[in-house]
Amino acid sequence: MSRAPLSDPLGTVLSWVWALGTAAGLAVVGVMAQAEYASAQAPLAHPALSADDVPPADSAG
Repeated sequence: MSRAPLSDPLGTVLSWVWALGTAAGLAVVGVMAQAEYASAQAPLAHPALSADDVPPADSAG
């Protein structure tokens, strides 16, 4: 029994590189989307200051 030689080893390697790159790219997009969604749901640790929160400059306190 002899195995048939690969018809195009370079094509096979390039197909694997393309497939793995596509899978990795989709995984990165998924992780980024998940991180963006999670950060939008989390409340801010320190809300932005408003004009009412800033003490007057001439106060003695």
